Amino acid sequence: MRKKSNRNKTKLGSLLLLLAFFFYFVVVKNNDFTKPESPETAHDTELTQFTGKVVSVSDGDTFKVLYKGKKERIRLLDIDCPETGQPFGKEAKQYANSLCYGKTVTVKADGGRDQYGRILGYVYVNDTINVNAQLVKEGLAWRYKYSENESLKELETQAKKQYKGLWVQQNPINPWEWRKNNHK
Repeated sequence: MRKKSNRNKTKLGSLLLLLAFFFYFVVVKNNDFTKPESPETAHDTELTQFTGKVVSVSDGDTFKVLYKGKKERIRLLDIDCPETGQPFGKEAKQYANSLCYGKTVTVKADGGRDQYGRILGYVYVNDTINVNAQLVKEGLAWRYKYSENESLKELETQAKKQYKGLWVQQNPINPWEWRKNNHK
């Protein structure tokens, strides 16, 4: 009777050992949880420059770009377009749409991501047209108040002098003030 009991324990121990090896090789070894994911398998959180097709324009300064089969949300760095409900908000969206919708663009993401997960960067059409700068130049965006980009500052000054776009208004309200006053 003792021999049979020891054999059952040996069989049970062997079975458990076999299951442990199976678990290790199938689950742990094939999905190594200790190594970081490669860029091909991980969500690219720190993209610095990439090319993709603009598949939607949410407003003047926010796009979706198709990159590696995934829609990446892009927020144009250093500028702020009027909100859709503001004067010139629809015009900013239409102009951005005409510049890059359906086109392949290069995104130079110098600013990481914002609090909404959008990539912050400059968008270039044909590697020559800086969409961020064009919106400011046409008077359809403000240079963001904390931006240190001197060329955008100059473009904004010129648009004001020429009364382009939103600068035809007597006292245009910048988007950050408008959002603060209209989201209470």
